[in-house]
Amino acid sequence: MFRIIIFPIIFLCLLLPAIPSNAATPYIVGPDMTIIDNNIIVNLSIDNVTELEKTIKSGIKKEIVFTVELLRIWKFWPDEFIVSKKIEKFITYDNLREQYSASSYDGLNRIEKHFGDYNSMRDWIFNVKSINLANIKGLDPSSYYIRIVVESKSLEDLPLLGVLTHFIPEVEMSMAKETLPFVIEDNQ
Repeated sequence: MFRIIIFPIIFLCLLLPAIPSNAATPYIVGPDMTIIDNNIIVNLSIDNVTELEKTIKSGIKKEIVFTVELLRIWKFWPDEFIVSKKIEKFITYDNLREQYSASSYDGLNRIEKHFGDYNSMRDWIFNVKSINLANIKGLDPSSYYIRIVVESKSLEDLPLLGVLTHFIPEVEMSMAKETLPFVIEDNQ
């Protein structure tokens, strides 16, 4: 009788902790690539970032970096890096004004916005739209793919002393995703 009760309980205890950890994993949605007027346009977003949302809501200043890379495929040789675009987004929560301040910088343009609602800020900060990656007229005919890397880090200095700061990783979250290969034909 003891074995009949204990074994199913042990089995359930081992099974249950694994379920929430898989459900909380952040992931990259997309990237959606289209060619408009000979330009490669990329759209992407990240989803299921509950840990990141908790730290933003607590008032810790965060930086999210989206890196979009175009690579050329070579057989029997490492893939060739062609071009990359980097979008940096910064988020802070002002407790006195009860609003979120967010900014985006793509290397040329800086956009700053203020949000009173977390949901509207979330839609803007976790989505990157219309990245003009490259013009296909400047590319050789070949197979290419796009790699996305998303990293997050806190910009707050933790109150730690000396050597302990070297053991804390600078990047808190890092994800990467690659598209399927696509072919660019001769477009002269």
